[in-house]
Amino acid sequence: MKDILDSEPVRVIDLPKPPVRNRCLDFFKGIAVLGVVFVHITFPGKFGKCMSAIGSCGIILFFLISGYHAYGDREEICPKLMKRFRRNLLLTLTAIAVYFAVSYIEHRFFDRDLKIWLRTFTKPAFYLRLLFPCDLEAIHGDPLWFICALLGAYLFFWVMHKLRLMRFAKFAMPLLILFRICMETYKYAADKDWRFCSNVFVAAIPLMTLGYCIAESKETCLRIPAAVSAGCGIVSLICLFLLVIYTPFRWNITQIFKLAAAVSAFLFAMKRPEKRIFPPLCTLGGACSLHVYLWHMPVIVLLYLYCDRIRHPEYMSTWYMPLIVAAAAVLIAALIVSVSHIFKKQKTA
Repeated sequence: MKDILDSEPVRVIDLPKPPVRNRCLDFFKGIAVLGVVFVHITFPGKFGKCMSAIGSCGIILFFLISGYHAYGDREEICPKLMKRFRRNLLLTLTAIAVYFAVSYIEHRFFDRDLKIWLRTFTKPAFYLRLLFPCDLEAIHGDPLWFICALLGAYLFFWVMHKLRLMRFAKFAMPLLILFRICMETYKYAADKDWRFCSNVFVAAIPLMTLGYCIAESKETCLRIPAAVSAGCGIVSLICLFLLVIYTPFRWNITQIFKLAAAVSAFLFAMKRPEKRIFPPLCTLGGACSLHVYLWHMPVIVLLYLYCDRIRHPEYMSTWYMPLIVAAAAVLIAALIVSVSHIFKKQKTA
């Protein structure tokens, strides 16, 4: 007993604490994903244009976050990038299967043109456009361009890390962002298809590189006062709304203010990670944002098919439909998250 008492005290090993979730960023993600929903099923008038603009800022924010988390030590980040790639690939394939099933129901029971629709998948051009620019319009899969572009960007960043070229990201980033702004401006001026800029080269890589550079310069970014970030974000949104509503210039320069608004929100969230601005939106952005994004389009398709069948009043499709779609998508996302949590608990038990 004396030997035990005289022995050296047992050293307690301090285990690394799990990272604290950024609730403020979750709040902005919640707003962003609802904005994306309202891009695909818009409100009427000027209010609808403003909500669509918020959705565009939301896409930028999601890419910034992905690029931010692509920063790190080469030996650690490469396996993480491949893990994210495999996870998102599985989600993409699952989403394609669900979208295909919904489109099958539409063409089999409502449009009555199933054979014509199925011929689309026998043409090589469909698969070429599937690879780039992720054209899944045949199954109403337009929202899936984001996750497809994200897959390509993950591979790009993995290669850049492997080749030790990410040290040049801070030099390439301004050129890539300028390239995106010019392409967006040209798209509106030439009335190009939306896929002209919504792809891995014009959207994912430039915006993720910007997020990567923010992570690389994190200490400098944290010196920016939260009030400055908030003020820049508010001013950017006001300028964006005015440009969207009134279009005073010949050239569409809204991309500049969309970038400024998204970056300002991101920097504010970095400065105030513990701030829970509105808890329901924090919860939505934290756990459900990806699933709301993935499954809101099938909800739109099925809801419109149902409303066409019952011949709903016109006002239903203007103000009520976006809200119904958003609520249904949130419920589906919450159900998926709850079920996944139950399975995880059973595995760890």
